[in-house]
Amino acid sequence: MRFKIIKKILKSNHVKFLLAICVSILIHLFLLGGIDIYNPFFLKNSDNLNIVIESHLESPEKKEEVIKKKKLVIPKKNKQMDNNSNKVKENSINDLSQYIQNNDLNETSQSSGKKEIQYKRVVIDYDVRRSLDSSPVGAARTVYLLDQNNHYSIRNEVEAKGFVSLFYWNKLIQTSEGFVTEDGLKPTNYHYQFGSKIDNLASFDWDAKKVITTINGKVSEFEILEGSQDMLSFMYQFMFEPPLTKMKIYITNGKNYKSYDYAYVGDEVIETETDKISTMHIAKFNYINEERIDLWLAKDYKYLPVKIRKTEKDGSILDQSAKKIETESLEP
Repeated sequence: MRFKIIKKILKSNHVKFLLAICVSILIHLFLLGGIDIYNPFFLKNSDNLNIVIESHLESPEKKEEVIKKKKLVIPKKNKQMDNNSNKVKENSINDLSQYIQNNDLNETSQSSGKKEIQYKRVVIDYDVRRSLDSSPVGAARTVYLLDQNNHYSIRNEVEAKGFVSLFYWNKLIQTSEGFVTEDGLKPTNYHYQFGSKIDNLASFDWDAKKVITTINGKVSEFEILEGSQDMLSFMYQFMFEPPLTKMKIYITNGKNYKSYDYAYVGDEVIETETDKISTMHIAKFNYINEERIDLWLAKDYKYLPVKIRKTEKDGSILDQSAKKIETESLEP
């Protein structure tokens, strides 16, 4: 009885229609492609379920590309994740607050690091040459000192050696003194002297915002801006305000007061008698004549000037290259 009822139902037109549709779908799937589900449990991260959809009609090369493009990563839920969700949120908030706090500390340390005073004594000995490939014709020494009252002094002496000393026996002496502030060096007096022929002075009156120069008894006054330097102090100002921070500096040489625009030339390695020093090369020059000033600042020595080259308008060169550097740091 039941068999007759089932047979009657199968002969129904509606059932035949449905069966035809199902058979058609199966035939199309068989002919056009298939679906495989692959779960690589050998992966180290077993919490990820990778579902890969691939076509059997594609070549192996294309198949791999499709796998890479269609690969889905679905996180597998588990009880441990649900139980620890609140802890994860709390940890994330704590990590974020700690990150912000660390950033604030880093910014504070970086801003204070710019003004940090690290050397209380620096001595640099130089060889002096009149041309790039010549042998030394003289020697120079620069001494930088900082006392407990934040008073600094810089002294540079250049003298001829050997045969040249028969014609140039006078020393070239430059001195600069002043105070170290939050913005770096703040000179009060500068002196440039070469024998009895050249004797230039510059006094900084910061309250009156004036610099007073004296050239062989002739006095001149200039209005000055904050951050101004003399020809000696500006080379040591880079210890407190690194190069490329401010490449326009107002400087007095004891004769006049004007702005100096410096340009970045490149990074170079300078060889001394005892070491190879990584430097930043900057220069002040113009396109009218050959006059220029080049500085090589030591990156590992707070940008101390380890090489100084002055080129005159006629092309003559005075080159000072460090052969020895001594530093003494402040006690923390």
